[in-house]
Amino acid sequence: MAKRYIKQLYHKWLYLSIILTFFSFYTYGLEEQKDHIIDLKNISFENKPEIDLKSNWEFYWLELIEPGNFDNYKLSSLVSLKNWTNFTFNKKKLPSFGYATYRLKFHVSKDSPNLSLYIPAAYASSKLWINGKLISEIGKVSVTKEKTLHRRHTQIIPLNTHEVDFEIVIQVANFYHIKGGINKPLKLGTSRHLNNVKSKRIVADMLFIGCLGFIGTFFIIFFLLYWNKDKAILYLGIACISLAYMALSDRYAPLAEIFKTINWSFLTKIEYISLFVAGASSSLFFSVIFKGNVHRYYEKVLKYVNLLLIIIVVLLPAPYFTQLVIPFLFLMIINLIYVTYIIIRTMLSGKLHDSILMLASTLLGSIVFYIHIFVFLGNNDNAVVYVNFGYVSVFLLLSMLLMLRFSNSFEQLEKSTILALQQKIEITKKSEQLSDINLKLKENLKQLKNFNKELDSFNHIVSHDLKAPLIAMHSLVSFIEEDLDTTLDDNAKSHFNLLKERISKMNALINGLLEYSKISRGNKKKELFRLNDLLNDVISVINYQNNSIINIPLENIEISTNKIELEHVFQNLISNSIKYNDKEQAIIDISFLKFKDKYIFTVSDNGPGIEPQYHNKIFEIFSKLNTNDSIESTGVGLSIVKKIVSENNGEITVDSEIGKGTKISFTWKV
Repeated sequence: MAKRYIKQLYHKWLYLSIILTFFSFYTYGLEEQKDHIIDLKNISFENKPEIDLKSNWEFYWLELIEPGNFDNYKLSSLVSLKNWTNFTFNKKKLPSFGYATYRLKFHVSKDSPNLSLYIPAAYASSKLWINGKLISEIGKVSVTKEKTLHRRHTQIIPLNTHEVDFEIVIQVANFYHIKGGINKPLKLGTSRHLNNVKSKRIVADMLFIGCLGFIGTFFIIFFLLYWNKDKAILYLGIACISLAYMALSDRYAPLAEIFKTINWSFLTKIEYISLFVAGASSSLFFSVIFKGNVHRYYEKVLKYVNLLLIIIVVLLPAPYFTQLVIPFLFLMIINLIYVTYIIIRTMLSGKLHDSILMLASTLLGSIVFYIHIFVFLGNNDNAVVYVNFGYVSVFLLLSMLLMLRFSNSFEQLEKSTILALQQKIEITKKSEQLSDINLKLKENLKQLKNFNKELDSFNHIVSHDLKAPLIAMHSLVSFIEEDLDTTLDDNAKSHFNLLKERISKMNALINGLLEYSKISRGNKKKELFRLNDLLNDVISVINYQNNSIINIPLENIEISTNKIELEHVFQNLISNSIKYNDKEQAIIDISFLKFKDKYIFTVSDNGPGIEPQYHNKIFEIFSKLNTNDSIESTGVGLSIVKKIVSENNGEITVDSEIGKGTKISFTWKV
């Protein structure tokens, strides 16, 4: 009986032990789950100088909790550090705007070296406690947009070497950016290592900002003061200044330090505008370098797209404008691909002088740009150091390219200067020659005036001393013919008529010669008149018996020119078409073509035509193709016509064949 009792007691004790053991494990698990303490005692910081504190963070959405008050709040979730828009709360994704509290506990070994905590920049204001002590407040954390002052930058906080248990509490509020919260892990590492990384990054940043700022300032001043002929210099300068400002503002925010209450959204908009200006300027720089090789719309597309992005940034409120960086990066990737294609195509065409440097710059720039995108989208802070050096190298190569272009331009300028000096010497010699020619010209003008006086004297002699005897001879012959009319036979009368005809032809020849000599010295006064009115006046004199058909233009145009000269030309041409026509009835067509500063007039007939070898000869003075004495002609008419047309800066041509009539065309300046 006692044995059975002991056995039952043993079983009860065993069950109770199992229950107590399970309960102790359960309560221990609850305690661990409640505290979420990360044990880092076994971490050797000598072998691994830094670790990421990325996971196991307590996250309290829409709560701003200070240390010591967490027991009064419900945990939203355990999270890994990333943009809080990736978190879910009540089965819904969190918005960009809001506020929250992060908490993390961890243990370290007593033998750990001096440790520090790297705190990344949060979006977009934060407040930090370590073991219940307020360490820093970046900006001002609040539950409303109006009371929140957005500021963000990184920190390195040394930890107390006498403590091994740490509680990190961070309050974050964001009311301006598309990202929210802490999107990069905190880093725990040796103070020496973290400060060394920070120093390297500061050196790299200062090298990047300083070099690009210096290059940009130098090229802009150089363009404004010395060499504004090459816009590539201006575009590269603007790109360097924009990138330098963007890096300075993003990492150190000097304007926020100077102006304590300035709006952070405004500063961020300036950063985005600087980014877009840098992209546009770099593209325009490339367009100028390879002018003639890029598509004609390339420059316009880049200008308008970046201008549109800038306008959208200015107009859109937070957080929407912060989403524009993705389409901009996509545009820049397409642009880099196109730039590489143009450079390779230019090199294959044999234009290697500038293309090698440009290709090296573009390839290095592409690599750096892709790394930058990776850094921008990822979480690798150390790569920024190499990215900065890469950008500086790219812009130094581009500066070498500009200096090479300037050197070539300066060399061409020197050659042009030497050529200009040579031309100046030649011009001086020519000027001396022109001076001699001018002296000779003055002498020739004096001689010409003398010749004109002699010509006037000759005209007087011809018109008076030669024509007067001819008139007297004609009258004397007529008197003799009348006195001897009854005694003269037919043969004698024929001789008298022939003598009078010769005298009349001689008189007509002298009149034609006088008229020819007066053309260039005649009155050049212009007047406004109707063409058909002039033609009708000419026709009424020449075709007074209406024996010929003369067709004038249908349009009675108004023309402003020397009426007397144009009338003389038409009178000669129409008269010749009637005089030398071998048909029963002459048919003459007059037409014109109107141009901006001249007319082309045409007179065509159905006459016998002119052989091609005589087309030029007919305009020579005293030239006659028809030897028939029955047709009265002096051979001066067409030479007068040609001289009048030439004096009006025109040309006269003949289109004719034997038996097919004649067409004479002449141009007339108006």
